[in-house]
Amino acid sequence: MKPFFTLLTASALGIGFSCPSAIQASPLIDEVLLAQMAWDDEVEEIDAEPVDRSQIKDGSGKNTWIPTGFNENKVAVMWIRVSTYKPLNENSFRFRSKFTTEKGQVEGKLDINCKNKDFYFRPTGVSIRNAPWAVIPKGSGIESVALLYCKRTAAKEDWGFTPETAFLWDAPIPTTPPDMASGEWINHYDKPDGESYYNDGVKKDGNVIQFAMYYRTTKGDMSVKNRDEAKYEWIRTSCERNIGSTYAQLDQSVPGVWMPPTPGAPGGAIMLVRKKFCK
Repeated sequence: MKPFFTLLTASALGIGFSCPSAIQASPLIDEVLLAQMAWDDEVEEIDAEPVDRSQIKDGSGKNTWIPTGFNENKVAVMWIRVSTYKPLNENSFRFRSKFTTEKGQVEGKLDINCKNKDFYFRPTGVSIRNAPWAVIPKGSGIESVALLYCKRTAAKEDWGFTPETAFLWDAPIPTTPPDMASGEWINHYDKPDGESYYNDGVKKDGNVIQFAMYYRTTKGDMSVKNRDEAKYEWIRTSCERNIGSTYAQLDQSVPGVWMPPTPGAPGGAIMLVRKKFCK
């Protein structure tokens, strides 16, 4: 029987390793601009680019605003339009993006430099001169976008995509969602703080195995910010090393990527599944 699923992010409870997901807290744009602007910056109002609202909700992923950052109450505060992805040079790229501010939403261009690990947001209709780039905040929606797209740049090694672990992250994307894995769901962690399952329909390819996981955290708090969280995901792990990579996707309408491999914890799912299926 398939475990219950909710559309919320979760920590990798019982899996033995964690992977930053695209669904994480993002700083408000007010803080972003403060981080970028110096006292001597010149701000000039310019004509705003028109936005074709009829193209925003086409459901294809091409023109839809996809949420990439959420606040502590699980409310989306950052979005990007995937179809606007544009490489700027070997280390940088750009998206059309929008953020929530205290006065409403602000749209503009989001530039990310993967080598320097910094970013620049230029609001539509505002020209900010001499503004420095800001460091990408840890755990932010901007960092989540960088983790997914810096893989395409020459600076991918700085984000954990190394040649030594390419056998995990440089792999074909799954053809089915993890909740549709063909095997049985085996419970391997069940405690008051949560539960997790692995699917025994494990696929082995040389010294690599790929399998589906489900996990749910139980926080015992009915408030919005502390409600239970759950997630299905695909995992690739080495039979020779205690490392694994998760498959992350911004939205079902766009392709995902295998994330940088991270170590598994003693007694976690990676170690358990490796011991059972790497024979």
